[in-house]
Amino acid sequence: MKIAALDLGTNTSLLLIVETQAGGLRVLCDEVRITRLGQDVQATKRLHPEALQRAEECFREFKSLIDRHQVDVVRAYTTSAARDAVNGQDFIQLGARYGIPIEIISGEREAELTFRGALEGPSEILTAVIDVGGGSTEIVIGDFSGPKERVSVNVGSVRLTEKFITQHPIPDAQLNDLIKFVRQEIEAGLQKFTLSPQQVLMVAGTPTTLAAVELGRAFESELVHGHRMKLSDLEAWVRRLAAMSIDERKRLGGMEPKRADVIVAGAICLAEALRALKKSEARVSIRGLRYGIALDHLATVNGVKR
Repeated sequence: MKIAALDLGTNTSLLLIVETQAGGLRVLCDEVRITRLGQDVQATKRLHPEALQRAEECFREFKSLIDRHQVDVVRAYTTSAARDAVNGQDFIQLGARYGIPIEIISGEREAELTFRGALEGPSEILTAVIDVGGGSTEIVIGDFSGPKERVSVNVGSVRLTEKFITQHPIPDAQLNDLIKFVRQEIEAGLQKFTLSPQQVLMVAGTPTTLAAVELGRAFESELVHGHRMKLSDLEAWVRRLAAMSIDERKRLGGMEPKRADVIVAGAICLAEALRALKKSEARVSIRGLRYGIALDHLATVNGVKR
């Protein structure tokens, strides 16, 4: 069986096509497009026409790949931007036009699936997974038996950039206000957490981009996956990147150009989540929600409760 799992986020849209086999999944295709679905949603509560145009082009490309691989099942989930937009159904209908059935899921469900996708095998190690998206940040603690504590906080790279940042380089006052706001929101979100993780994984475009930048080279999954980043280094990158113009950031080795304007806000979310968890470092994972979607479908087919 071939499964297409789509993670249609506020900033990026990802397509994972896998084939089931003994012992798990074999990756056939793993694609990402930066669609910036959350453009102006913070201010208008509506999906922007330009964002919907970018989404349609993405759907056209993804549909071609899905057809080429003769996929049996398509599962597509969308998250923060579509949850917040009053015209989120326009996005759902657009997906249907290309044979992509889209479901809007809650932040808690997103956190659960992201956690399952990030873990790579049986382990009793208590693990925290941080997923910084364009509109929200999910933090989950658990082990291979499943999530035990989870929260979705409405802080994300696109949402925060539009709310706090008016120019680049970022003025100190704006940067400090942004850090203070994110710290308060994440600490409030984690107030009810009682568990202390033994390790932390960071997933999605912000940490993978920062890892590539730290390595000083174009993204290579083999190098980025498992890359360790210290909290002190994350905080240093926040200050260094904030002091640059967008063009200067784009010239950094490993920087994804379409993330250059929102990377500072995303890095702040990572740093503050790590701080709130009281951990000094984390590992980068290239896995996440799309893997969780595929594994969840496989478990459902096999009648396994996950």
